[in-house]
Amino acid sequence: MTYGFGEQLRIGEAYENDLDEFFRRWYEVMPVSMELQKLGVDRIFIDQTGRRLSIEYKADETAARTHNAFVETVSVDTEGKPGWALSSIAQLLIYFIPPIRKIYVCRMLDLKMDIEELIAKFPTKQIPNNGYHTTGVPVPLWLIEERYAIRVLMMSRRAAIRELTGALPPPAVVRVGA
Repeated sequence: MTYGFGEQLRIGEAYENDLDEFFRRWYEVMPVSMELQKLGVDRIFIDQTGRRLSIEYKADETAARTHNAFVETVSVDTEGKPGWALSSIAQLLIYFIPPIRKIYVCRMLDLKMDIEELIAKFPTKQIPNNGYHTTGVPVPLWLIEERYAIRVLMMSRRAAIRELTGALPPPAVVRVGA
């Protein structure tokens, strides 16, 4: 399957809106400049203490079927443009799997530090786009959860959450079903 940039952008923006709404329970969610977006930062989260966290959002519908997270190493092969796993300056990666409403919150630095190991361990895969390919490493979700996720959340259709794992509790009290 070939992916079109415009269609993927539209879908991605809809998921970003869902994630913004979800995380507003605990954080002030701030948009960022185009300059920061080019550096891999999609949002700034500000907690109740004023602490700021830079966030990169990724939504991956395919992961629900493959049980792998696509960790992008080359964004545009024809330009040699590095993928988000190498180029993002965000502190946290929020990896959302929409069909199952699962959210992995990962420290970006942890993924970056292990990227060479992941490339050596798992075969890279190329995804065709219009006129170029994106390359990445399909990393099993169990490994993302076990090694990289500092928090795993479920987003129900009613936006209630069930916490599965994690440290660093959110700054606000969460009531399931609220």
